[in-house]
Amino acid sequence: MNLEQYTKINNFFIRHSTAFSLLLTANRLLTACGFLLYPLLLCLLIKKNIAMLISFIAIPALCFLAVTIFRKVVNKKRPYEKLPIQSLIKKDKKGQSFPSRHVFSIFLIATLWFCFWKPVGIFLFIAGVFLAIVRVIGGVHFVTDVCAGALLGVLAGLISNYVFLIC
Repeated sequence: MNLEQYTKINNFFIRHSTAFSLLLTANRLLTACGFLLYPLLLCLLIKKNIAMLISFIAIPALCFLAVTIFRKVVNKKRPYEKLPIQSLIKKDKKGQSFPSRHVFSIFLIATLWFCFWKPVGIFLFIAGVFLAIVRVIGGVHFVTDVCAGALLGVLAGLISNYVFLIC
């Protein structure tokens, strides 16, 4: 998005406190959704399939670490750093915007769930799309940041499932 688009969106949420509250609540709830369902998946796997459990812990951990390091190396500025805007989602962090780890994480978890039980995976993919939109509207990520996060999250989830299948 450009400065004009961010300004229009920002002004809308500043003028409409209910919409602003919904945006912040959506950010928290959608983030929590993925992070609560991941441990649940791991708990279910303890009883059902230990090889899948190991794959669904080790590969995501390595991928999350790789994304974290990549973000530090690339150190892309966030919208509120590059543009003269105030983010709607309060964040003091400088740089490390690309890719979005929030979006990476929820799409990774969605892919793992999809491999395990499709209905929850589909729910999380939909939640991930909404989280990506919220993070862009909130001014903490660019569209490229969330798209890259989603793509890498799905890729990491597929790798985790593939490693399980070949073991």
